[in-house]
Amino acid sequence: MSPGWQAAIGYALVGEELHLDEPGRPDPQALAASLATLGWTGERVRDLALTRAASGLPWPHPVPPQLRQGCGAAQLSAALAATRAALGITTLDTRPPSGRTALTPDEVRLLREVPPHHGS
Repeated sequence: MSPGWQAAIGYALVGEELHLDEPGRPDPQALAASLATLGWTGERVRDLALTRAASGLPWPHPVPPQLRQGCGAAQLSAALAATRAALGITTLDTRPPSGRTALTPDEVRLLREVPPHHGS
């Protein structure tokens, strides 16, 4: 029996066991289309992820062993990432780049210090 890639990835994204066509390998584009057909659009999956994160719950959902049987951990992780990208959910929130911080007087002093053999 071939691994249930689509079911395992689908469960990780939505937290329910879905009956999906299994091509015998991960197919992120087909899975994204199947999820949308079942009402799990990228926006809905993102809303679920944000709700779980706000409640301190894990997302993606931990996949039960019977669903991930035959799916290698690294392959499953890569396929999940590709499916998230296909759904437009690579990150849950976008933050601006951090700004520069002013150095404290101690940090400035340490930057000016050079070893005696430095030659300056």
